[in-house]
Formats: sequence, C-alpha cells, structure tokens
Amino acid sequence: MTADAAAPHHLQPAVSAQQEHTRNLIRAMLALTGLSSSALARDAGLTPSTLNRFMHQPVRHTLSQRTLLALMVATFRHMKARGIAALDAAALSVLAPSLPGFERAILEQAPDAERVLKEIKLRTGAGLATLARSETKSEAARDLPVVTAATLSVDVAAMNFEKAPLTTQRPPFLADDAHAFAFLMTDASMSPRYDSGDMLYVSPARAADAENIDVVVERKSGGFLVGRLARTTDSKIVILKLQPQESFEIARADMRGLYRIVGVQRLGA
Repeated sequence: MTADAAAPHHLQPAVSAQQEHTRNLIRAMLALTGLSSSALARDAGLTPSTLNRFMHQPVRHTLSQRTLLALMVATFRHMKARGIAALDAAALSVLAPSLPGFERAILEQAPDAERVLKEIKLRTGAGLATLARSETKSEAARDLPVVTAATLSVDVAAMNFEKAPLTTQRPPFLADDAHAFAFLMTDASMSPRYDSGDMLYVSPARAADAENIDVVVERKSGGFLVGRLARTTDSKIVILKLQPQESFEIARADMRGLYRIVGVQRLGA
C-alpha cells in the first residue's frame, strides 16, 4: 500500500503533498549533517523509529512541528560544526524557505546557531528572499491563528483573528500563505477521518467549492463548522458529518466563507 492509499481518498492530494514536502526537508537535513535518519533522530532526542517510519513506510500523518523543530536544532548544531562552506548548496536551498517558521524557536534552543542562520541567508537566494519578507512581519504573523467550532468575533477574509483562542507554529508548506489558519478539532464528529485534538490546516487561497472535499464553513452568525462538502448549489451547500453520520444544509446567505482543508496534524504524531 502506498502513502496515498493509506490516507482517506478525498484527502490524498493535500496530505501526500504535505508529507512529501516534509520528507524533502528531512532529506535536506540528512545531506547537510551527513547523518543517517536514525542518527539524526537520536541527536534530536527522538526514537529512530519516529523518523524511519515516516520516511519509509505508509503513514496517515506528517511530523509535528515539535518534532521538526527538534530535527532543525540538531541539524544546525551539526552544520555549525561542519562549517557553512562545506555544506551541500542544493540541500541548503531546500532548507532555507522553511526557516522563517522555525528561526525564533531555533535561536531559543540553540542561540549559537545565529551565525549559521545569517550565513544561510547570504548564501541562498530563495532563502534570503523568504527570510527578508518574514523579517518585516510581526512575530504574531509568523504563527497561524487557531479557531474552533465555537470561536466567535473573527473574520477570516479581513484577517481579523484577534479573538482566536490559540496560535500554532506555521508549517513550512504554508509559509507563503498569508491567509491560512488552523482549526482545532474538539470532538469526534469527523472520526475516523479526524480525531479530537487533531489540528487541521486551512487555506482560503485554495478553491473550496467542489464536492467531496473537506472544508471549514465560517458562519455569518459566528462560529465554524467542519465537514465533508457533499453537495453544492447556487443557493446552498450540504455538509456531511460522520459521528453520527448526518448532513447539514447551509444557505449561502448564512455563510461568511467556505475554506478548504489542505493538511492535518494528528494528535501525538
């Protein structure tokens, strides 16, 4: 069974793309450190199976931001020891665009990585452009706002998330998506597709008016609804829940927005 086959059919493109992005990032770390995946995992304080399973076996999830940060910190420690001139330029170009989402946390855990970060900015054109854009933003803009079904007084289109109850670290694959946000599952209404505690990544920039995709609905009256888009017409949409299996008909006039789920971070993954 392939990684795509292991995921729910409607979520295969989004999850598979997110997984492959993360795998490419880890391959770059391995090239930059000269380590095996088992050795890098151990240096990051992880069990080797955590990385080996994700890199070589079919999985339904991608790695958590906490796990990626641990791998980043270990990578920077090795890069510092090896010297920037000896590092693989192609691997650096893969790593650099993902750094804005991790830079602050890397420096908190490894302050001596600052010099390496600066040298990467100078050496990688793509990384320099991405990091320069990031440095003009506030720290809050680097994180994703997190909403739940009960969150009120936010406006996704206006990027007004002041009342969002949480923030979470922005994953690398959403580094250039300024309008993205996250939805925290607080119940089992979409199990087994999503479990309580799963973090869903949502991109308003992606088209969401197609049947058989997973979406988040923003209500004009406040609050959000997550489900599978079962049917659409000019005047309404139908959202399918799984536990218990039931459908909700929502008039377009009652919607503020309809947004596509493009990735999932599973609880404990």
